[in-house]
Amino acid sequence: MSVNFWRRPQSGRSSVHALNGIVASSQPLASTAGIHMLQSGGSACDAAIAMAAILNVVEPFSTGVGGDAFALIYEPDNKIPRAINGSGWAPSNLTYSYLSEELGLDQIPLTGVLPITIPGAVSAWWKIHEKYGKLSWKELFKPAIHYAQNGYPVSPLIAQVWEELVPKLLMHEGAKKNYLIGEERAPNVGEIFKQPALAKTFITISNDGVDAFYKGEIAERIINFMKEQNGFFSSSDLSQFEAEWTNPISLECYDHILWEHGPNGQGIVTQLILGIVEELDIGRYSHNSVDYFHILVEAKKMAFSDAYAHLSDPKTMKKSISDLLSEEYFQTRASQINPLRAAKDIPFPLELGQDTVYLTAADNDGYAISFINSLFYGFGSGVVDPETGISFQNRGAGFTLEKGHPNQYSPRKRPFHTIIPGMITSTNGDLLYSFGVMGGHHQPQGQAQVFLNAILFDFDPQAALSSPRFHHEQSNNTLAIEDPIEIGIRAKLRKRGHSIVDCVGTNFGGGQMIKYDPDNYSFCAGSDPRKDGSAQGY
Repeated sequence: MSVNFWRRPQSGRSSVHALNGIVASSQPLASTAGIHMLQSGGSACDAAIAMAAILNVVEPFSTGVGGDAFALIYEPDNKIPRAINGSGWAPSNLTYSYLSEELGLDQIPLTGVLPITIPGAVSAWWKIHEKYGKLSWKELFKPAIHYAQNGYPVSPLIAQVWEELVPKLLMHEGAKKNYLIGEERAPNVGEIFKQPALAKTFITISNDGVDAFYKGEIAERIINFMKEQNGFFSSSDLSQFEAEWTNPISLECYDHILWEHGPNGQGIVTQLILGIVEELDIGRYSHNSVDYFHILVEAKKMAFSDAYAHLSDPKTMKKSISDLLSEEYFQTRASQINPLRAAKDIPFPLELGQDTVYLTAADNDGYAISFINSLFYGFGSGVVDPETGISFQNRGAGFTLEKGHPNQYSPRKRPFHTIIPGMITSTNGDLLYSFGVMGGHHQPQGQAQVFLNAILFDFDPQAALSSPRFHHEQSNNTLAIEDPIEIGIRAKLRKRGHSIVDCVGTNFGGGQMIKYDPDNYSFCAGSDPRKDGSAQGY
């Protein structure tokens, strides 16, 4: 179920500067805990895991242990990010023939047990902590357990989205029990909300580690719960799953290196957009001008069409990443863009959700983490285990049932994924930025705009995030231009054939960004005003 997003407020924010360590997340309570971890001697990765756990509690419709995670971790000694893929696979007992033939589906639904894939986040957290953690695993969960047990006051933005998701929560008994007041309404602004079942789950994970979730007490409960729901998980689906260390993909653009997590994520789409617009020399146009918007939107259309055609679990991709990121590709796609007319035929029939959290942290040892954790749509599948408080993601809706497509559904396969952490380094490998933009299919177009704001126009992190953006909707080829862009820009884009819609109710995402200054050995960070978040440093 999609969520209508609020009108963009004027931020009134400035970038935060710090010397020893810095964090940014979509909730101040999470950011405060991240800084506490750094001040207690923890690493950037410790801070990220603590923030991700708290966000499961205070922004529960967006993220959690029932979802997936991707991350890039910058290693100062190697001068290159390392990537981890914490996306789960499809259950082994759910077959393509059952979906397409017995049920007669042409796409996987967004709710219920059919779109639920194995949760990968906890495995990713564990592996990141094993390699980069400095504090104890147990220490990282104390803030999340505190807020789950004792409650927290719900903010206006969170209350608004929660209220819009009430119809979805009413569809499932566990969801009603865990995430509605009196099993009938969302919490009001300022109301204290507690999650005792989730607190118990976090206590078990913090005491017993990753095995509790995939092989032990929690795993046993998940399997029994799925049986009760007529779901498809087997015990081996959980016990055999592990997040995977992978190699990130890179693109040199405007004398910087943009790093993304590779497929099955859509980070390559950001690189495709930027490769095309650099080929067209978008830097000759003034910021957020008619020509600037037109070129970016048209490149976005091309990139998303190619993503639908080619991206999948890398084991089943038929076109190589090197081909897609080649100079020949960028030249070909650039030559197909009409500088004065909007393209009309742009297929992309995948479900691409909106609810995700992005966070980032950097420490004084030179490490940084770009981290994103998600349930896909608000409260994921809408299926919640009342005993554990786990909301299960609906990432299976990212598969296609189109036979022969690289992203065709298959058991033990990872679906096309929207969540994408990003990093920017110099051409000699120095860390410059850790950043990301949330919001389903807004993520690549939002990332591309934030990248250009920072690199091409030298905006500081807060300005790069706060600057008004466009959002193009591939499914119906509509374009929203965020306030306060002048009305004349919209009128001129309409003359070029763009179908302009009102920006109110449009998802313009939300992001975080850290900039590292190698000359002064200091940090600068911003947090998107479209969310509740904050950047904090010390």
